[in-house]
Amino acid sequence: MPTDVNWDELRVALRLEMIDGDPSGSAAAQRALELILGEETLRQSVDYYVAVRPARELVRSVLWLLRPWSAMTRCRELSQLPNEIETRRSAVELLRVVADERALPWVSEYLDDADPGIQQWGIGVLDQLLWSELVEPEEAEEVLERAACHENEAVRDRVEFIRSYLRDRRESRV
Repeated sequence: MPTDVNWDELRVALRLEMIDGDPSGSAAAQRALELILGEETLRQSVDYYVAVRPARELVRSVLWLLRPWSAMTRCRELSQLPNEIETRRSAVELLRVVADERALPWVSEYLDDADPGIQQWGIGVLDQLLWSELVEPEEAEEVLERAACHENEAVRDRVEFIRSYLRDRRESRV
């Protein structure tokens, strides 16, 4: 299924600054792929995943690789009421691997959710952002402090785990 791509139009759509004729950066490449595939296609991919369809792990891997904003926002939409709890949980679980630094503010919302599963997957989003080094520990400190005092024991346990690996990572770089 070949697709003709007008790279010149894509460069203009992405507003890429050209350096010696070549754009640089994986973020631009990820966004280009999001535009080539289509934002609606990627949003539908999130729906496919949360519906627990047969190729969901393939969908997860593709979305993880691309981390498209359209998929992140779809995860967020599906994670909110009035959606069914299993859809909400599955959306936050998927967001863990799809998210980039733009999703950091959403973690607090998940910690405030009444459902313990949403709370646990929410701290998992922060865990992955830190593990993948998509956010710096200093950027996440306020949320970590809140989560360390959370009523959900599993959330507090995850914070201890996160702080432990951040400490180990910091010490290994010294």
